[in-house]
Formats: sequence, C-alpha cells, structure tokens
Amino acid sequence: MDSFTDQNGADWSNLTDGLTTTNADGWNQAMQVDAPGTPDAPAADEPSPEAEPEPQVDPAELAQTAVSQMDLEAPEIASTPNNPDTLGAVGLPVWFWVANPGEKTTGPASTSTSAGAVTVNATATFDGMTITTGDGSTIECAGPGTEYPGKGIEESPDCGHVYEQMSDDQPDGLYTVDITAHWTVDWDSNVGASGEIPVDLSTSKQLRIGSYQTVVTGVS
Repeated sequence: MDSFTDQNGADWSNLTDGLTTTNADGWNQAMQVDAPGTPDAPAADEPSPEAEPEPQVDPAELAQTAVSQMDLEAPEIASTPNNPDTLGAVGLPVWFWVANPGEKTTGPASTSTSAGAVTVNATATFDGMTITTGDGSTIECAGPGTEYPGKGIEESPDCGHVYEQMSDDQPDGLYTVDITAHWTVDWDSNVGASGEIPVDLSTSKQLRIGSYQTVVTGVS
C-alpha cells in the first residue's frame, strides 16, 4: 500500500481496510482504503424488457372467419319444368328441390379456426329456402325440397307451386324464380363466448309456363 499521511501527520499506510487509529487530537478515526487489486462490486442486473402482450382476438370476428372458410354455396335448384326449353302448364304442380345436396349446399358443415390463444368451433345448418316464383307468390320450404318422382300430377309435399297464369307477358316470356337458401352457423369458443350467425345465399332460374289445349278430333 502506498504511504498515506493525514493533515495531522498520522501515518495510515499500515492500516488494513476498515480499521481505526487515534489521531493527534485523541480521536479515533476510521480509514476505508481499497486494497490494490480488489474487484469492483458487480453492477446490478439490467431488468429485461417486458414482452409485448399478444393482441386481443375478438371471438365473434374469428367466427366470421370460420364461416368464410366453410365455402358455403347457393344450391342448384331443379324443378318441373326444369329449364326455359321445357314448357310447364298453368294449373299443374311445379316441384322445386336441391339438385346437388352436399356439405357446402345443404350441410351440415363444420370447421375450427384459431388466432392467438382463441379457438372457435363452428357448425352450419341448412334451414330451408325462400322462393319467389315470379308471378307475385312466395313460398317457404323448410328443407331442400323433394325430388319429383318422374310421374303423376300430385303437388310437392314440401316445396312446390301452381302457376295460375302463363309467362308470355314476362320479359322473354319467362318467369324469373329467385331462391334464397338460409343457413344458421352456431359457434362457440375456448374463452366462453358463443353465438349464431345467419347466412343467406341466393340463386335464380327461369321457367316457361304455358297452357295446354285439348284438341278433339274424329268426332262425327
């Protein structure tokens, strides 16, 4: 240790760190001396930066994403008559039904999707169809309809219509039939939120309705 003398001439060089001595005035004094080679005290650890919180995920918005992932489609509708080239008749029953039933057209359809810590499970159920027939009438079908059996003139048991007027006064001589398929998507989530989302998908077709006339021949 280097020689060290205070202002009163006392030599402190023989003291070890933290000991006391008596100065010329009779007072005890303490001397704190860093010994050579003593390492500095370690610096306190720097606090680590806090991780940014994950963005909040709205389960209802995630449910809308689940609906879009299902790719639900408006169904193809068959009927009697089935196209403008086939003539239907005033007073005869017209049947309507879904020609392409399946997961995306009549359900049920299910999916699951996640974002962050939120997971949503969704199931779509087909609820039936609303059909505007083009002659001012509207019919409600509780399901996908019943396919026409191919013979007979009975009315459809669940999705049909009888036209009372010909379509010749309509644009191009055709009735435009608008069909809206109704779905309900039920969803729940792992965070407790749940709900229902209505989905409507529309399509249309055209029908030609005429009048059959009976011609009697061979009467004498």
